[in-house]
Amino acid sequence: MPDITLDQANRVITAALAKAREMQLKPLAVAVLDSGGHLKALAREDGQTFMRAKVCQAKAWGALAMGVHSRDLATRYEQETRQEGFIIALNAMSNGSVVALPGGLLIRDADGTVIGAVGISGAASEDDELCAKTGIEAIGLTVDLD
Repeated sequence: MPDITLDQANRVITAALAKAREMQLKPLAVAVLDSGGHLKALAREDGQTFMRAKVCQAKAWGALAMGVHSRDLATRYEQETRQEGFIIALNAMSNGSVVALPGGLLIRDADGTVIGAVGISGAASEDDELCAKTGIEAIGLTVDLD
């Protein structure tokens, strides 16, 4: 299975943080994971708390683990009590490695193969997601957001 390279991961982070500065957002933490859920690159801007580094990884990890963007996990959580229970169970089974909020996006290559995921934490979840999308697209990779 192909994976995102370290160079690509670092460029996604750079572009995502540039978008955040353009939007004048609070400091962010950005993690890029490979397709197996392993940390490839991480940046935590000055002034960001240490927990945000874990949150951004959990957004990306949950997206990879379930094969959907973390926004889809959030939607599922909001649907009904049974779905809420599923997300809670998923988080328990993964030792707290899932955050079901927007900001975790799957990264696809030109063929549509998932090669990793990016997770961002620190701003409103929708802004985290926009910065993640910008980072992915800035280096010519694909994200299939509606």
